[in-house]
Amino acid sequence: MPSPGSLQPVTPAGALQPFDSKAALEQLPRRQALWVAGSTATALLTAATSLWTIQPEIALTLTIAVGAALVHPRKLWAAPLVAAGVTLAGLLFFLLQAPAVIGAGAMAGALATWMVPQRTDWVDSLNGALGGLAGSSIGLWVATSLIPAALPVSIAAALTAGTVALVGSQGLLPAALRFDHQPQLPSIREIQRALKVAYRPPVFRAIDLYKNSQAQAPDHETRKGMAEVATWVFRLQVTLQTLDMELAQIDPEQVRNRISQNRDLPPETDDFTRDRRNATAHHLERLLDHREVIAVERRRTDALVDYALAFLEEARAGLAVARRLPGEAVPDRLPEVLDRLRNQAKEGDARRRTARELDHLEV
Repeated sequence: MPSPGSLQPVTPAGALQPFDSKAALEQLPRRQALWVAGSTATALLTAATSLWTIQPEIALTLTIAVGAALVHPRKLWAAPLVAAGVTLAGLLFFLLQAPAVIGAGAMAGALATWMVPQRTDWVDSLNGALGGLAGSSIGLWVATSLIPAALPVSIAAALTAGTVALVGSQGLLPAALRFDHQPQLPSIREIQRALKVAYRPPVFRAIDLYKNSQAQAPDHETRKGMAEVATWVFRLQVTLQTLDMELAQIDPEQVRNRISQNRDLPPETDDFTRDRRNATAHHLERLLDHREVIAVERRRTDALVDYALAFLEEARAGLAVARRLPGEAVPDRLPEVLDRLRNQAKEGDARRRTARELDHLEV
């Protein structure tokens, strides 16, 4: 049976590719770099405004807040919310006379994990909070121990914030590891939001095939490959829906009638009108050509959906065939048990014969 991860069909031009997203671990260094860069820049700003000198804990809280808010540039609408949440957590700990870095680091780890593009849950946020808390605290301890006190304020602030951010951003690591080892399928809400009702059944079928085969899948790569194929079905259905919408915009019969009307002109038509009518007919003919190309792409996409579903069905059946069944191996103690049962049967039969003979003698 071919490995699900080896599926490499030829896709039509313009169709969505099945596996075009980077792994979470590949994205992690960039997100951490954004965190460090944002924190360092904020530290330089606080040093320039003397906030770092007057209230270093508050200044460090602001650097953590800004850094955590920048981990996902495509989600900048949420950056102010993240920065405000981290700042409030740090201020709360500061007012309670506890280290502000603890509250800010924990909140930064939790909200930064929520910011990543993958679907996270409360467990991911909890792991991020614990990682951010530990990382920020350790980073502050390292910075306090290693950075000389004689350095200028701006340099010391930048190095301290950068160190805290570098270690604190490791709170993103648990979620990245989970996303790299657990296939990400579209959720029911995503399917309902992206697809109309008529286009959803193949996606639900693909996800059911994937889920029903998990107990039999022997390794992570097989499960991940089947999840990728199921996700591919979802993307193909999105493409199919888009192509159908494009086809619905062009009524070929109506376009042909318009072409005939622009071609069949009365003899008295002047040259200018005839030229414009011919040009109109030419554009409409090109429109029909474009529609035919779209129709071809639609047929290819529909065929790829059936191909992917058949692949998942074969993979599930292949896993069922390859599964080790109870009848394939004889239990080690079976011969011994059978001998004991046979001996007991012989002894019981002998007792019964003896009892019958004694009954005859007594008579």
